[in-house]
Amino acid sequence: MNPKRTSSIHKIRDIHLQRIDLNDQYDIVREIGSGDYGKVVLAVLKERQEEVALKTVPKATTTLKDFQIEFHYSYFLSPHVNILNTYDVAFETTHYYIFAQEVAPFGDLWQVIEKQNGMEENDVKLVVKQVTSALEFMHSKDLVHRDVRAENVLIFQIDFTKVKLTDFGLTRRAGTLVKKRTRSLPTCPPEIWEAVHMEGYNVEIGSDVWQLGMLIFASLFSSFPWQKADITDYDFREFVQWQKRKTTRTPKKFKIFTPRMLRLYRRLMDTKPSKRYKITEVYKYVGDNWLIPRSSRTCNLSKTSEPSDQSEVKEDTLEEILSNFGLEGHANKDDKVHDWILASTHNKGS
Repeated sequence: MNPKRTSSIHKIRDIHLQRIDLNDQYDIVREIGSGDYGKVVLAVLKERQEEVALKTVPKATTTLKDFQIEFHYSYFLSPHVNILNTYDVAFETTHYYIFAQEVAPFGDLWQVIEKQNGMEENDVKLVVKQVTSALEFMHSKDLVHRDVRAENVLIFQIDFTKVKLTDFGLTRRAGTLVKKRTRSLPTCPPEIWEAVHMEGYNVEIGSDVWQLGMLIFASLFSSFPWQKADITDYDFREFVQWQKRKTTRTPKKFKIFTPRMLRLYRRLMDTKPSKRYKITEVYKYVGDNWLIPRSSRTCNLSKTSEPSDQSEVKEDTLEEILSNFGLEGHANKDDKVHDWILASTHNKGS
């Protein structure tokens, strides 16, 4: 990103939108996607015979200010290799605000997940690394996406070696006070579910971290671990009990994960946003096995995952001890500090 774009990223442009007749300049081919925000259509610019994706936002439900915010962030973030490219082209019609973006040749990730009834672990890892890179870039600019889900990940290579994050309609600077206007989705973190409609809450980077955890689960299994991150949902309540270590019983829908992956989920999806991992910590887990091998699942799941949970408790306790000594990040079995802590603990016990 060039210096001009960097310095301007938090200064929303007050742009003048030219009003045009859409059919005069574009041939509309088909609708690509739709949602609460409006719709995206595939179009051909008549003057150059070039395909573009036009995001059309209805004026009836979107203010000019909100449109300008979305267009601004979409454009200024797009130089990142894993963020959808937005052109400096925006205009309005009688009923819509519109801006132009590049076309994703293979649709969105959710279409693939539904068709395949879940993706292969290695393919999910490819996607996660790229989405994490996009979010890392956003967070370095103090921006929060707030709507990280499979529908907003677009595919540019059929083998998933190139995907891009899109839809910055909810993107805001961290700490911004916003009102809850839209319905909560299964991907939303508990702090959003707890927020009252039309009342204010502060945007937090931890929201993206939680949603990345949900994206991983949905990509693997074509479903969500719960329908709402609220204590009234049994599956979520079970997860919270495990998350807070009030039980060693691994939540039913998470028993398919390896101990290492369970550790990642503990850190990504803490109920308190401030305690969640930084998004960059995800990179440390991409090289690990996430799912218990198919040949071992029946045996392992029948015994439950309590032994793994106990080992996780020990590892976390060690990390907390190291943190108290200012040595966070050095908790590994080969570390001399690790041996010293274990020795000290043993001596206290004896």
